[in-house]
This record gives sequence, C-alpha cells and structure tokens, in this order.
Amino acid sequence: MLQAIEVDPRRFCKDAQSWEIQSDVSAFPRLALEFTQGALFCRVVGRADALGGLSLKLTVHGQVELTCQRCLGGMPHAIEIDRTVYLARTETEMERLDEMPDSDAILVGEILGLVELVEDEVLLGLPMAPMHEKGKCPVIGAE
Repeated sequence: MLQAIEVDPRRFCKDAQSWEIQSDVSAFPRLALEFTQGALFCRVVGRADALGGLSLKLTVHGQVELTCQRCLGGMPHAIEIDRTVYLARTETEMERLDEMPDSDAILVGEILGLVELVEDEVLLGLPMAPMHEKGKCPVIGAE
C-alpha cells in the first residue's frame, strides 16, 4: 500500500512542487477495491498565478481492468486524466471557480492528501456500471 502523501497545498503550489509515481493499482487503498489489475502513472504539479490563485495540474494515465457487471469477467479500461484542479480557500471562492467554463475546484484546508486526490479523480471518472458492449462478453451465455 502507498503511504499517505500529505502536503501543505499553499506551499506545494507557490513553490511549484511536484509529486510523481508509477504504481500498480493494488497499491492505492481505494482503487484496489475497484480494479482487478492494472498500473497507473500519476503526476501532480503545483501552480500559483500572479494574483495568488492556486491550482494543481493532475495527470493520470494507465490501463486497468474492471469487472463487467454483465458477465463478471475482466474488462479493460483506459484511464486518461489530464486536468487542472483549482484550490479554493472558501466556499464563496469555490462557487466562483466552479462557474468558470471547464473548471474543477476543491476546497482545501491546511493539508492535502495527494494519494487521496488521485483516487478521487480516478473514481469520479469510472462508469457507473462497467459492461462489455452487448454481445461482446467473453463469457458464454452472458447477455
């Protein structure tokens, strides 16, 4: 299991720090429950703009295997996340950031867990009920 990576989000962004890992999904506590196998490359880079706005550039790529809800067999799934997440200090700031087009914002406190951030973003992008296309299940009789 991956150790929790906790950072001060303001310092992480203002100092343009980064964190990067390539790991099997079984090392991520919550992702190990969703995927039967696979590996992910993850990178988080802190950014601060001239006005003091803080953001994280989040990149996660990999090939994993989900369980098909139709046949209960393995189903390959590509993870492709490449987004900027803005850090809001207050609820009002978060609402303002969320109103911007193509904007994702999270409310941050004194500590930000990077492993949890990656897990949250991956889990939010998963299909509700992963299934092979109709008639494509490799298990005989599964329709």
